[in-house]
Amino acid sequence: MPLKAKRILFFLLPFFLQACAIQQGKINSLAEGLEHSSSEATLAALQEIAPPDRDRAQYLLNIGLLKSITGDFSGATKDLQAAKELINTLQAASVSEGIGAATINETLRSYDGGASERVLLHELMSINYLMLNDLDAARVEVLQASVVMAELASADKLIGQLASSHYIAGLVYELGGELDNAMISYRKTEKIMTARSIPLPIALKHSLLSLSQYLGLDADYEKYNKQFGLSVKTLSPDAAEIIVIYWDGVVSSKKEKSLSVWVPSLDQVVSLALPSYPQSNYVKKSLSLNFGGQHYLTATLEDIETLMREDLDDESALTYSIALARMIAKVEMVQSAGQQNGSLGLLMNIATLLTESADIRSWNMLPSSIQIARFTLPQGQYPLPLAYSSGSTQMEEKKAELTVNAGDKIVLFVPAVSHRIFSYTLSSGRKFNKNKI
Repeated sequence: MPLKAKRILFFLLPFFLQACAIQQGKINSLAEGLEHSSSEATLAALQEIAPPDRDRAQYLLNIGLLKSITGDFSGATKDLQAAKELINTLQAASVSEGIGAATINETLRSYDGGASERVLLHELMSINYLMLNDLDAARVEVLQASVVMAELASADKLIGQLASSHYIAGLVYELGGELDNAMISYRKTEKIMTARSIPLPIALKHSLLSLSQYLGLDADYEKYNKQFGLSVKTLSPDAAEIIVIYWDGVVSSKKEKSLSVWVPSLDQVVSLALPSYPQSNYVKKSLSLNFGGQHYLTATLEDIETLMREDLDDESALTYSIALARMIAKVEMVQSAGQQNGSLGLLMNIATLLTESADIRSWNMLPSSIQIARFTLPQGQYPLPLAYSSGSTQMEEKKAELTVNAGDKIVLFVPAVSHRIFSYTLSSGRKFNKNKI
């Protein structure tokens, strides 16, 4: 390309990039307002945005999540599957995108998700398949999540290692009767939570105790019994098990921060635009459930706010080095242009400043925390917290009841921001059914 054409293209880039930044700002604004807006309204607003191809994975992740929490599990699965295929393709880096990111800014690179996001994608898909009454497909997703975590595993880091994904895997295996595999997954959950210094929820303690007892792992049962100070009772013949997966809050969106760096080779200070997470103001809120006069609370299984910051910190050294090299190259280009023509150098300096922006894309409609509860209930009909119907301007209250039959295993999926409860039931006769409540 002739030098003149390159300069024209360079001057036009700021306008193109500014339009992309405005669009990303809209997506971040929708995510930040999700707790105070209806999930349907947020989904409709997001669907009006036409993302560039390089942002399509982020778009599909958020669309798929919003469809999940509003109950469109079939539509969500299609979008999340498309995101998964796109991300897998993007793991092979594009040379042209790499050059663009290295010379202009990181937003020219296709978004392929962070380490934890790639695992959470499989985790959400496994929940979706459960709600669609497809235990086999849920099992495939937990296996794929395990493969991704194995690929990301490091001897001295916990990057991409999710306790919640191992717990969901254990649950899926347990529902399918693969109790040895379930026990392995629950042990992995305990190991990760212990390494992260997160208190073990009663639900996990119950899973470890009950399975070790059922499988005849006496040494394990005694260890857990002593460690937790708990014991388990045999399930009453007229009772069922309830497992609650609760999503609380909405994870923070990335922001841009500026960092001034002295560069000896240029004999000047350059300003770098870097992604960062603001200080989290998230306060964990447990889901409170009352059944038959008994009170149950969910407890934290995964702190997504922490995971996202860990992922960004892990990438920070590479992000910083690329940003610094890019700015040095831009300054040298401006200096060269200025030596030829002062006015041209000034214009290129302005263009350089306008084209430097941080990559603040993320899967920013995820929950702030994933919580669980596990308990037993006698068979019967139980009122649930109010669920809301969709498709109307005014939120319409709808009575909801949970039907519990002896020997059932019932999984409740409760996304806080959508004010809904969804359920999957594995009946004692191993007849699979699904109910939206």
